[in-house]
Amino acid sequence: MSKKTLSSNELKAIHSLELEALTVIDQICRRHSIKYTLIDGSLLGAIRHNGFIPWDDDVDIAMLRDDLEKFKLICKTELPSKYFYQDMSTDPEYLYLFDKIRINNTLFKESYLAEYNINHGVFIDIFPVDNVSDNKKEAKKQFNSFIFLRHMFMAKYLSVKARKGKKKIIAGLIKYLIPNNTKKIRNKAFDIMCKYDKEKTKNVRIFPGPYVKKNVYCRKFFDEVEDHKFENHNFLISKYYEQMLVNDYGNWRELPPKDQRVTRHDLVDFKL
Repeated sequence: MSKKTLSSNELKAIHSLELEALTVIDQICRRHSIKYTLIDGSLLGAIRHNGFIPWDDDVDIAMLRDDLEKFKLICKTELPSKYFYQDMSTDPEYLYLFDKIRINNTLFKESYLAEYNINHGVFIDIFPVDNVSDNKKEAKKQFNSFIFLRHMFMAKYLSVKARKGKKKIIAGLIKYLIPNNTKKIRNKAFDIMCKYDKEKTKNVRIFPGPYVKKNVYCRKFFDEVEDHKFENHNFLISKYYEQMLVNDYGNWRELPPKDQRVTRHDLVDFKL
C-alpha cells in the first residue's frame, strides 16, 4: 500500500473539521456534566501551542469509564447526523478497545484498517479510563494480562500487509496459525480493562492508549478538569496536565527534531 502524504492545506482542513467535531463533543459533555480531558498530542498541543500541534492529524480525549458509558448513551439521541459514534456495537468490524467519533462523508483510511468495511472518516479518538487495583500484585497481573492479549489482538486484527520486516512475519504467523477468534481475544482484553471498574480505586489507566506502559494516573487527574484555550475555543484539560505531560513525554517543552515533525497515521486514502 502506498502512503498518502498530507499537504499543509489538507492538514489545516482536517484540523478545522476536527475542531468542529470537538466543539460538538464538548457541548454534549457540558450539557450533561460529563468530564473529559484532552490527552496525548492534543493536551501537548493545548499547553505548548494553544491549539493543534502543527503536524498532528487527530484529536485525543479521555473519560472515566462511567462518563464514557453515559456519553455513549446520550450520543444515540444528541449526536448530529453529520457524525458517527464508532465502537464494536455500531460498526461490527471495528474492534479497537477505544471509541471514535467519525465525520461522515470524509475519508481518512489508515493502512492497518484499510481491509475492513468500516466508517473510515476523519475522527476524534475517545479513550476509556479504567480502574487499576490498589493491590500492586493484582495491578501488575492486570497489566501483564492485558498487554499479552493486546499484542495478540493487534497481530491478528491489523493488516499484515501494512507491516514491515520482522513485525510482518510475526504478525503473519500469529494471524494464521493461532486459532483464537479475534473478537474473542478482543473481548477478553476488554474484560481485563474493566476488571476493577466496580471498585473506587486510587489509580486509573488508559489501557488502549499509546503510552500504556507509562500511564498509570491518580484518579483526580480525570476528576478535576478546567478550561484551557485550544485554537479559538475553550476545552477541558486535567488540572494536573503538567504531571501528565511529564509522565508521557518527559521534557515536553522541547520541540522534536524537524525530521520527526510528521503525521503519525499511515494513510492510503484521503478525501474531505
